[in-house]
Amino acid sequence: MNTETKAENMISISDGAIAELKRLDVNKEEFLRITLVPGGCSGLSYQMDTDTVITAFDQVIFEDDALRAVTDKNSLDYLKGLHIDFSDDLIEVGFRFVNPNAVHSCGCGHSFSIE
Repeated sequence: MNTETKAENMISISDGAIAELKRLDVNKEEFLRITLVPGGCSGLSYQMDTDTVITAFDQVIFEDDALRAVTDKNSLDYLKGLHIDFSDDLIEVGFRFVNPNAVHSCGCGHSFSIE
């Protein structure tokens, strides 16, 4: 009997964003790393990269059959509940972030503040 249970995802990623990440060859081995960095007009900005090494300071925040996303422990509390979507409309193509922890977001949606 398998007693191992899969951890619940701390963030959600829309089907459209998953499809775009897979198109960019993001998967479980070359996974998505999401971190928060100081910057933008509201204080913190999202940074997304691919990586192949998980360290002791990392936490898996999303995993399904084909995709994995991790963050560092400093960013973890601010990303819980994050929803990532992808839009390919004519106005602005790219990933969009909806963060329930954000108190204020800038007009472009790329940065936010927590206080």
